[in-house]
Amino acid sequence: MPPPNSSSPSDPPQAPNFLFLFPDQWRWDWLGCVDSPFGKVPVHTPNLDALAARGTLFSQCRTNSPVCAPARACLATGLRYDRTGVLANGTDLRLDSDTYFQRLRAAGYRVAATGKTDLQKHGLWKGLDGWTSAMGRLGFSECINQAGKWDAAVGGIPEPKDPYMAHLHRAGLAMVHRQDYDGRKHDRRAGRMDHAPSPLPREHYTDDFAGRMAEQYLDLWALDPTGRSPWHLWVNFPGPHEPFDPPAELLARYRDTIFPPNVGGKFDDSDHQAVRRSYAAMITGLDECVGRLIDKVRARGELERTLIVFCSDHGEMLGDHGRWFKHTPHEGSIHVPLIIAGPGVKAGKISDAPTELTDLAATLLDYAGLPVPADWDGRSLRPVLTGQQPRHRDCSHSALDNWQVTTDGRWKLILTAGQPDQLFDLHADPQELINLTAREPGHVNRLRQAL
Repeated sequence: MPPPNSSSPSDPPQAPNFLFLFPDQWRWDWLGCVDSPFGKVPVHTPNLDALAARGTLFSQCRTNSPVCAPARACLATGLRYDRTGVLANGTDLRLDSDTYFQRLRAAGYRVAATGKTDLQKHGLWKGLDGWTSAMGRLGFSECINQAGKWDAAVGGIPEPKDPYMAHLHRAGLAMVHRQDYDGRKHDRRAGRMDHAPSPLPREHYTDDFAGRMAEQYLDLWALDPTGRSPWHLWVNFPGPHEPFDPPAELLARYRDTIFPPNVGGKFDDSDHQAVRRSYAAMITGLDECVGRLIDKVRARGELERTLIVFCSDHGEMLGDHGRWFKHTPHEGSIHVPLIIAGPGVKAGKISDAPTELTDLAATLLDYAGLPVPADWDGRSLRPVLTGQQPRHRDCSHSALDNWQVTTDGRWKLILTAGQPDQLFDLHADPQELINLTAREPGHVNRLRQAL
């Protein structure tokens, strides 16, 4: 009798698996394999660097909206910001939405998620095992959905509302975590960025918990006699979202590291460097989680039939232009990393194709052999990944509140209600300091028409 994942010559080609690695608030330029126009960032990401070497790195990927819930709604539905109905974090994705998760499940995929999905962000209750009927209606067959960093800590006392805080309660660490975050919340309100390490041991840190739950799925599926079913595992790491609170052992690795200065900022350089060290430490911890998951897939003998996607919902300003976090149309906020590797993907390639989150939903459906709905905004990246064509669209789009952005990778137009238009040449002015609308009306009109 053949092993569960083997095939005979007469078997039809197996549908690919999907390992979708999706951290929260990861800037596009904070990867060891990326050359930034501001200087190479000395951050250690050996596992993601190796993934880029065996796949394609997209240098021009933007989020459709630089806030957690709106961005993830765009990803799930293949629709842009103004079409999902999720315009801010206080709104949940409608349960009757057409998601790519539903379409994969209907085609026979096991569709699972761990970590902070933020598809049902409004309200703290996630189920102590991470499952609610809402997740089933959105297309998941199994899920360990946890709250984000702030929501878990603030809402998980005296009783937990999600599986991560339930874990900390069992470990006797819930109040330690809550008290730490109470202090950070006070500092945040005062305009200070706390960059101290987490008091939690590494094995109890939120990102390691999310990664470990994903590893458990891979282990359980290996024992399941129905393991021949293709799977989609969406791993939503809560970090490197602020607060900037890495495990102490990771922060120690960056004790003497100097990072490129912030762009047009107003912050003391020593404080700014300390925040960047903490941000880098969180990233390195996530890279280690990624490495363990890829090793699990390899040990299952499925690496060659698994498409691996690494991306983020939005970036982090990190002090650039005097701002922290996201929300803005600046590159630090909307420009995100994207790596795709797997069967048929060109290895070691860097693509400058304008790309957005909606394209990932279309790409996964395409690789699964499923049609992409004609009314979706997302377009499959498969022709770019296989080398059939250099681009699949001319421009990418982002929006939030009263502004919208379109860019072809070089020229970037920002339209904000009640304010003058802004046009930047990202090749000559990556810091976005010189508004060229008066000098380049042709590019303004071209990009305005694209919007």
